[in-house]
Amino acid sequence: MNDISKILILRAKIIRNKIYAVKRHSVLKICVVWLMVGAILAGTYYVPYRAFLFLQSMGYLGTFIIDRLLYLFFMGLFIMLIFSNCIICFSTTFKSQETGYLFTLPIEYRTIFFVKLFDTLILSSWMFLCFLIPILSAYAVVRSLAWNFYFAMIIFFIPFAVIAVSIGSIIIMLITRYLSVRLYRFMGMAAIGVFIVSAAVIIFMGRAHQEAENEILFLLTNFIPHFSFSQFAFSPNYWICEGLLRLIGADYKACIFWWLILVSNALFFTQLAVFIAANIYYDGWTKSSFACVFKIYLAGKGFLDKVISRATFLTPQMRALILKDLKTFWRDPLQWSQFTIFFGLLGIYFTNIRTLGYENILPFWKNIISFLNLASTNLTLASLSVRFVYPQFSLEGRRFWILGLAPMRRGQLLFEKFWLNGITSLIISLSLITISNIMLGVHLRLMIISELVVVLMCFSLTAICVGLGAALPNFKEDNPAQIVSGFGGTLALVLSLLYIAVAVGALAFPFHLLVTEQISQYLFERLLLCAGVFIGLLSFFSIFLPMYFGLRALDALEL
Repeated sequence: MNDISKILILRAKIIRNKIYAVKRHSVLKICVVWLMVGAILAGTYYVPYRAFLFLQSMGYLGTFIIDRLLYLFFMGLFIMLIFSNCIICFSTTFKSQETGYLFTLPIEYRTIFFVKLFDTLILSSWMFLCFLIPILSAYAVVRSLAWNFYFAMIIFFIPFAVIAVSIGSIIIMLITRYLSVRLYRFMGMAAIGVFIVSAAVIIFMGRAHQEAENEILFLLTNFIPHFSFSQFAFSPNYWICEGLLRLIGADYKACIFWWLILVSNALFFTQLAVFIAANIYYDGWTKSSFACVFKIYLAGKGFLDKVISRATFLTPQMRALILKDLKTFWRDPLQWSQFTIFFGLLGIYFTNIRTLGYENILPFWKNIISFLNLASTNLTLASLSVRFVYPQFSLEGRRFWILGLAPMRRGQLLFEKFWLNGITSLIISLSLITISNIMLGVHLRLMIISELVVVLMCFSLTAICVGLGAALPNFKEDNPAQIVSGFGGTLALVLSLLYIAVAVGALAFPFHLLVTEQISQYLFERLLLCAGVFIGLLSFFSIFLPMYFGLRALDALEL
């Protein structure tokens, strides 16, 4: 039995033990989590199902758009998979303590890399698969497809995900081995600067004014022409879409052909990644683990030290904690680069709303797009909060006792992380939603209300992640991806998504009734007031309860 088989068998036993460990949790806790997961998956199915039904009602044009949406969907999925794999691969392959242990064993470097590649594939793809299944199931129901489509979408997704994880691992290996941290930071800051300048140019230049008298004309003139870039014949999203569409058309030979293209490319990129790992993986791991930066850090002399020292309204303990977290964040390019990537993509979309012509569509669609933009901003914030804010307590690990012995109450540590992460997310999210509303040209009332909701959501989502992170810490794990994949991270994600869905839905409901002229202005104002009170109460409990349980857990924690 070779080394890979032994390690994978060990992985299987670990997974089995974790499944058995679920029995130690209370039945109520397990039922609540699964009910929430079921509700999220049901919503993931229902929303695209209604959208596909609407497009299907347009006849041949609707069917054409639905099929072309598959190309766009898988293109976005492939890009997100590559980003996700880059991030998870770095923490799993280079920063995990297990990696250092494996390098001390008589095992080839490529064997260690292959095992870590398998771990990355599982950690990065399972959630995408969970959301892919209900969306494609909704597509299959609307198109009245046979049972073999459900089987095929899993079979096609596996090599599709393997290609993404191989490309992501190659990118992160090359960056870690050949790109210094200082150069990486400089490139990141330069990219942020280019984005800001480009966004300003797009905002002030605008576009030629085009009216879209109805949704059909809007689709024909502004939407469908942008499909072509997602149908590049040499990209994996094209191969998987062609295979599934050939299956729908009962052309099974062509379907198998496209699946074999995916499989062959998955094998090629995997072999290429293993070949590269055999030559540079160990050097890259050594550089990332033991790299020395010849720079003398003098206390109080840095830029951050000078800025934080001027915040005299904060206690010395709070200033020290804020400075520690900011420096930890800045010294890890993996963290701030992910924020830049995800919020940068949203910013690029928002600043290009005029290019797509969304500001000239009917008020009904403008209202829907504005709330979808609000939801997408907060969903991105929720995913990043769960990924980075939730593991902050757990990542202190065995060093947490140092903070526990510091001359301060433990509650100060909790509130410092709450305010720092909440204000940071507020600055980014508020800027994005303001750009979105300006580009869409929404009414001033909707703009102000949506920005107030963003304020509540930023602090609510931060409280959920900070509170649950303190209440359910995992000090034995040093990999953020595995911390998030645990029970507490899953619960935080489910609660965050449920909170966003309920809050955005409650706010969108009265505006939808007003735009469709189903209620009067007087009744709209009353419904809007009720929605505001409901969202306020929901946000209050979303902040109070997690922070309360987090404080109790910290006070009871034995160091």
